[in-house]
Amino acid sequence: MFWAVADAVLYGNGLLAAAAAALVAASARYWQQPLPLSVPGLVFVATLLVYNLNGARRHNLRLPPNVPARRRWIVQHRPLLLVVVLGSAAAVLALYFTSPFIERLTWFLAHLALLSLAYSWPVLPGRNGGRRRGLRDIPGLKTLLIGYVWSAVTVWLPALCLEQSLVSAPVGLLFARRFFFILAIALVFDLRDISRDRRAGTATLPVLLGYERGRYVALGCVVASASLVLPGLPLTTGQWVLAVPTLLTALVVWFAEEARSDYYFALLADGLLLVQAVALYVAATMLGT
Repeated sequence: MFWAVADAVLYGNGLLAAAAAALVAASARYWQQPLPLSVPGLVFVATLLVYNLNGARRHNLRLPPNVPARRRWIVQHRPLLLVVVLGSAAAVLALYFTSPFIERLTWFLAHLALLSLAYSWPVLPGRNGGRRRGLRDIPGLKTLLIGYVWSAVTVWLPALCLEQSLVSAPVGLLFARRFFFILAIALVFDLRDISRDRRAGTATLPVLLGYERGRYVALGCVVASASLVLPGLPLTTGQWVLAVPTLLTALVVWFAEEARSDYYFALLADGLLLVQAVALYVAATMLGT
């Protein structure tokens, strides 16, 4: 029973959605401003919707014996994922149209929606008359887009709701710090998928640079994130609290291997997002006391 629930939470992107919502709440806590629960709630259901859309479509039920556990779970639980997608879509619409911030969020969410469509849909002309391409097919752009979208949603979205200037030091530095942190996590998954991406012709950074260089780029992103000191936090306790997810992320990057279990990536890598949110919330609470 425990493992069945764990698989549903991890492979159904429940942990990922909770981490996204927690990062939104932590950002607001850092700025010492109350944020209505409807905002992280909107991010939670929107993340469930976006990340489960692919799993809810029809799949070939004949799976090879060596298929990864995550893929097998998704195919076997398509009806559940379909319910999650439909329920999440209804919740997104309800929270969006009842939000007091609807005027501030419309243009912002619209540009993210367009990016999401252009990411996968063939909106760009092909090379030498070949097939049309999505943004993800541009060499090296896939990971950067993931970093931007996650940083925009978890930093700029709550900043807009709270009428914070996007170019102020507390917002700008948090965005940059979050961007490099998300890049490191995204690169961990690119390292996992390097063989599949090579076969599919998806030019991620590890595919372009090689496995070990890709790992060092991810570690460089961890260092870049840690080097951006957030203004206002205590230089002793607050910054040391933020060092915890930094160290854990470096360890996960260093020990990432293609052959690792799906739990390594679904639990440890995605779980780092939640650890980062908790660390920032705790550090910001120290600031407010």
